Amino acid sequence: MTAASWHSLPLRRPPKFQEGMCDMTTPICEARFDPINDKTVLIAPKRARRPKDHKEHECPGCIPKLTPPAVYVFPEDAPRDGVNWHVRVVPNKYSCFSDAGGNRRFELKAGLGGIQDPAGKCEVVFETRRHSYPVYARTASEIEYCFRALISRYRAARSDARTRFWYAFKNLGKIAGGTLDHEHWQLYSLPFIPPSIHDRYGRAAQFYNQTGKSYHSQMLDNEKAVGDRVVTITNHFLTFVPFASGMPYEICIAPLRDSADFSTMTEEELIDFAESFHDAVVRLYTVHPELAFNVAIHTAAFEHASAPWYSWYLSILPRLTTLAGVELGINVMVNPVAPEEAASTLRALTIK
Repeated sequence: MTAASWHSLPLRRPPKFQEGMCDMTTPICEARFDPINDKTVLIAPKRARRPKDHKEHECPGCIPKLTPPAVYVFPEDAPRDGVNWHVRVVPNKYSCFSDAGGNRRFELKAGLGGIQDPAGKCEVVFETRRHSYPVYARTASEIEYCFRALISRYRAARSDARTRFWYAFKNLGKIAGGTLDHEHWQLYSLPFIPPSIHDRYGRAAQFYNQTGKSYHSQMLDNEKAVGDRVVTITNHFLTFVPFASGMPYEICIAPLRDSADFSTMTEEELIDFAESFHDAVVRLYTVHPELAFNVAIHTAAFEHASAPWYSWYLSILPRLTTLAGVELGINVMVNPVAPEEAASTLRALTIK
């Protein structure tokens, strides 16, 4: 798709439904579309059966027999059922999707509808064999191993024609939704593009058509020129606190060159990215030693992976405040720490 055809993006529009309805009594996962609030909700009852935690001697990241067979390990030549791995990826036993899903669409009155048995995958990426080895204590090289695994799984997901959108995230700490002490990422391969992501693409493409420049480039140029929200800058990445940060000490790590597809990083960029992430996490933990946070990689949907109007980035979202009525009710974030103050505090630290 070219930038000129941005207006053809199906913004706020659920997939075209097939005639008829699925059996609504079938106890399987569903993706339901809310036409009033323009959002998608995953109804996944078996997620309630997830383990809340494991003792170290029985953690699934430490003992392969407690998980499904690995679909990937790093180094890639290590035995998948062995113990000589740095990173291990397994299917999530409590997935929101089905690898054999039929993507059966249904519609009801009042514009309600969704997908029963959505085709897709949920995977868990164990970042280390060690149960208690926090990310801030690891080396940049060890973090790089994890990003290499994410890139490999991204490419594997892209080979499935049913998958349209891939999302990688990490929940660290119970406040942030973490259910295991053993640090891990989760990977979702979705058969649909969430409405909010469609909207984001539309705004980015419209800006590109109007200016001939990506919003990403314009934003980074502005952040570098102003400097108040910059934390660090390397040869390939800018680490900064976003102008409209929704959470205190929120951090964005963005590539200096436009690229919608994060898997296109060069070897030098990948090493730099791991070092930038490591640096950001150490700074956050220096300020807030008991930090819980979410991390997300925002890479373009597969059909827009070459779009000139979008660029990927990584977000770190510290959970230092509680989302309450304003945030959840009208989707307006309240941040008690000015982004400029947060950036100044983080920037002033000396990181070895």
